[in-house]
Formats: sequence, C-alpha cells, structure tokens
Amino acid sequence: MVFKDIVAILERKFNVELAVVEGTTVFEVADGDGAGRVRVLVQDESERNRVLLSADLGEPPPEGSEKLFRTMLEANNLFSGTAGATLALDGRAGTFRLQRAALPEELANDVDGCLVSFIETALTWRRAIEDFRPGGDADEPPRDGGSLDPGAGFGMFPV
Repeated sequence: MVFKDIVAILERKFNVELAVVEGTTVFEVADGDGAGRVRVLVQDESERNRVLLSADLGEPPPEGSEKLFRTMLEANNLFSGTAGATLALDGRAGTFRLQRAALPEELANDVDGCLVSFIETALTWRRAIEDFRPGGDADEPPRDGGSLDPGAGFGMFPV
C-alpha cells in the first residue's frame, strides 16, 4: 500500500480532493454544528512503514493549565482517554497536538475505525480545551477517548 492509495481512499470516503505536498496531506474537520474546527495532517513515513496522523488542538488556556495538563496526562495513560492516540504539547508552536502512528494497511483497510476515531477524538479534545475553565462548573475533558454525539458527525474540508 502506497501513500497515494491511502489519499485516494480518503478522497472517496469523504468526497473531497486532497493535495499532497512532500508526502503530506492536510485538511480541516468541523464538528456537526461547525463550532469546533481541527486541522489534521496525514503524513507518509513509508521508510518506517507507517503513516502519521496529527491534529492541532489549539493553545493551552492562559491560566489554570495545571489541572488540564494533569487530565491530559491521565488520558494518555494506556490510551484511556485518547482512543489509541497520544496527546502532546508542541513546545515550538505552543499548541496541543493529538498524534497517532498507523500502519498503512491499517489505515487503508479501516478508515472508519482508524481515521474517523482519530478525528472524533481530536474534535472532542479541541472542544474540551476551548471550554476548559479552572475552578468552574464546566465538565472536565473526557476520560474515555471521547466521542461526538452519535449522528452529529463532522465535515471535512481540504486546506
């Protein structure tokens, strides 16, 4: 399975045209109501027999981040709140990221299970980070990998 085959599968699945530049395709997804948007990168690393999925989740809140950081670290523990991905802080960009490495065949043969789950988890965490208020009544970020309201879905937009 080569990367261009994976891109073709994604294009058919989501009915979009994706550009590939230097082994990477980028698109944005928005949750069902269009309020939350996440930029997703799908990167070819065939020399390592993998495809990298990465989503920009936004910047940490300006204050009270300690509780959010702790919750995110707990979610990383055995992937209990990330659906098999890893939450990270990009020190150079100062933004949170959700990342996952997948085998090319895994991604190509199970787009719904692999990529759709990744997108839903990214949208859930993006919303949780945006809504996070220290000491408030807001719900904490999800601990179960998160999922969008069934049927709400998401929209995909090429960048």
